[in-house]
Amino acid sequence: MRWLIVPPFDRPGHMGVDFAAELRAHGHDVRVVAYRRTNVLYKNRGTKAAYQLFILRRLERVCLAWRPAVVLVVKGGPITPGLIRRVKARLDTRFLNVFPDNPLWMIPFECMEAYDLFLTKERYALRSLQQAGLRNLYYLPMYCVPDFHHPVTLTPEERRRYGAPISFVGNRYPYRERFVRELSDYPLRLWGSGWPEADDPVIRRMVGGPPVWGREKLLVYSGSTLSLNHHHPMNDIVGVNTRTFELAAAGACQVVDLKEDLSTLFKPGEEVVAYRDLAELRRHVDYFLAHPDEARAIGENARRRALAEHTLRHRVEEIIAVVEERFG
Repeated sequence: MRWLIVPPFDRPGHMGVDFAAELRAHGHDVRVVAYRRTNVLYKNRGTKAAYQLFILRRLERVCLAWRPAVVLVVKGGPITPGLIRRVKARLDTRFLNVFPDNPLWMIPFECMEAYDLFLTKERYALRSLQQAGLRNLYYLPMYCVPDFHHPVTLTPEERRRYGAPISFVGNRYPYRERFVRELSDYPLRLWGSGWPEADDPVIRRMVGGPPVWGREKLLVYSGSTLSLNHHHPMNDIVGVNTRTFELAAAGACQVVDLKEDLSTLFKPGEEVVAYRDLAELRRHVDYFLAHPDEARAIGENARRRALAEHTLRHRVEEIIAVVEERFG
């Protein structure tokens, strides 16, 4: 089957590019056309709309010339309902959207409605959209990629550089700054952009380093007794983020705020350490810093669960199955 993957960026490790690799491993014919470009025309406010239109016209030409059976869009804010209608009027093509954020505040309703299948990790959004009459919806959690997310062994120098009793990997945002301030009396290290510019000197002293990717991120995960995963208060309502699965696959003991869907994916207390409020978070941190062997066991349990149920391969196979079930 021919699949055209339309991600934001055509770069190794980015969501969408990993889908293409997995679909090829399943024997499908796959092409990738990204809808965002590192180009001064795209970044310039005065030329962005015209350049984006150029990219969309190129996407339409590729669809009509290559005739894919499925077009799988990742997020795809710039992909218009008009483009989808024009392509479908000329081809027997199914349009799918895998949306990694909360669609209720990040994509217009008419864009969601245009897809044959709209896949969301957020059950709250799914229920709300179903109440409005949408029937093209499907729940699909995020995932890990075992080739990218796995434990690593740190050298003594790497442990000095990346190790910490508690770590958080993520860029600075106002809600995160307030969150980490609540933990300023703990040995917490922060990795991400913006933290050195925090107004509070206490937070600046927590900075471990700049954004980390690839092996560097794994060094932080594997070098920490506890790894924090605090969800965005508006983006993740009942669903869980990608970091949940990355940390699990890396064998990290993650301390995560308890979302409604979390217990259907991992077992709190056995595979993740979940908290309902800041007081419970502090109790967990105190306990597991004093019992690092138990923290390590939780990380190992999480990794087994992630590899058994939550890899990209599992998600791609589920997408293929639902496409065949709904469309033949």
